[in-house]
Amino acid sequence: MVVTCLCALWCDSCEAYREGFFALAGEFPQARFVWLDIEDDADQVGDLEVENFPTIRITRGEAQLFFGPLPPHHEHLRRLIRALQEKS
Repeated sequence: MVVTCLCALWCDSCEAYREGFFALAGEFPQARFVWLDIEDDADQVGDLEVENFPTIRITRGEAQLFFGPLPPHHEHLRRLIRALQEKS
């Protein structure tokens, strides 16, 4: 499972969210956590449409399990990851 946060350096909410995002990686060692800046990492973001921050994308292999904005509260992401793990 890959958990990607799509954000922007200029976004204050994103910068406040970043540390906790990577702290969640310790709770889910089986997942890889990736931070992409939509401008600096535009080549990796590709055609993904990001309208709000933070936007989270969760994939497993080629399958996209979730893509969309989440409130910038780590508990929302924690619950989402757990729910997706339980489904698989």
